[in-house]
Amino acid sequence: MEKESEAWTPTGVKSTFNLPLQASSSTGAGHRPTALGTGTQYTVICGLGWRFSFRVDQQSAPTMVVDDAGNTIESFQLQLFFDPYLIRLAAYGAITLTTQVEHLISPSQAAAVPIKYNLPSSGSGTQALGTYVYASSAAAPTISITLTFSSTLGLTLPHPLEKRMEEALEETLTGKELVNVKFYAFSRRGSECVTHPLALFANSNLLRGLSEDLDALFTEHGFSESAIVDLDLHETEDHAFNDYGYESDSDLESEADEPSAALVKASSFDVETDAKEQSTTKSNGRNGRVIVLKDTAFKTWKALIYYLYTRRVNFRPLESEGPQETDSTMRGPTCSPKSMYRLADKLGLVDLQALALAAISSRLSEANILQEVFSSFTSVYPVIRDLEVGVLTSNFSDKASERLLEMTQKICDGEKPYCAETLFMIIRKMGGK
Repeated sequence: MEKESEAWTPTGVKSTFNLPLQASSSTGAGHRPTALGTGTQYTVICGLGWRFSFRVDQQSAPTMVVDDAGNTIESFQLQLFFDPYLIRLAAYGAITLTTQVEHLISPSQAAAVPIKYNLPSSGSGTQALGTYVYASSAAAPTISITLTFSSTLGLTLPHPLEKRMEEALEETLTGKELVNVKFYAFSRRGSECVTHPLALFANSNLLRGLSEDLDALFTEHGFSESAIVDLDLHETEDHAFNDYGYESDSDLESEADEPSAALVKASSFDVETDAKEQSTTKSNGRNGRVIVLKDTAFKTWKALIYYLYTRRVNFRPLESEGPQETDSTMRGPTCSPKSMYRLADKLGLVDLQALALAAISSRLSEANILQEVFSSFTSVYPVIRDLEVGVLTSNFSDKASERLLEMTQKICDGEKPYCAETLFMIIRKMGGK
């Protein structure tokens, strides 16, 4: 068996193999495994040092394969075994082995059942994983074997780079620049506009193919050769923006005074192509394209790029929780879960949106649920509203009742018109109890 790939998860390793074939010499049709009759063979080392052994033999009665017309199809038996090899004496405790196959027949249903195995192992230590049949008329088979460690073991497994990251790093070996795009995102909130754009640098190839909306950012807004500038020398002309779509964005820092710069009113992101900027022929610096973000805070966009690179995201507490101690062990940029939920929803990043939703849910309590459920943010997203209405009505207290009356008065006075539907939902849900 030849290894095609190996995928690492937080608790295990999935190794995928193919079974090499050659044209059948006996029948003149179909294929037969090249390992036929060669005895026990071993795969290359997998994971942390284990491997798999296998044996291919001619299949015979009573489990011969026949076609619809009753004709016998030449077939072969494949036996699979797990060999702990270099980890035979490792104190990993109970592990689980799961085998999945394509284009192979399993005579026994038990072959698909996960197998428990204990380490360290005595003796030869090999474990049978199942016996399968390959019919010569079938397509080339693949075998995937997943080894899973106990989550209580606390084992730290390697986290291999994604293919796109490997390719980007490989290009740097031949002198290609890793950074080819510069984002500007606003970082402060004034009384009427957002201000103080800060720069973020990235590799656009690492961000492509993850979201249609994110791809559109690179393809539909002047992202052409004419837009290439010197990224190190470029400075944005947009210093303030008065049409930001999220007034309560906690990823924006507060600013007491109005900025003196002229306000900009434009789309949620622009590509800057000022001809006065340094061209590729006038500089030996980093050349690329510039995008000004008008609808996302600097902290949120920085956390997004970090997530797309590493698949890790760090959420800060909700503002409604009050001051919190900073987690000194947290690595990487942080952002508001509400701000990231909004951005992930906008870009169609479902997995990231789910992480943000889970972070919001974990931060809800009796102390802040009224403030959260009647926020402008909650009124925009039905999933958030349903979650928070459920939390409020299932843990309703006398204190919550008093604050609900105050909020009802504000809604009636027109201070929070966007909360009317939320109030109706709470009343209906409370009435159904």
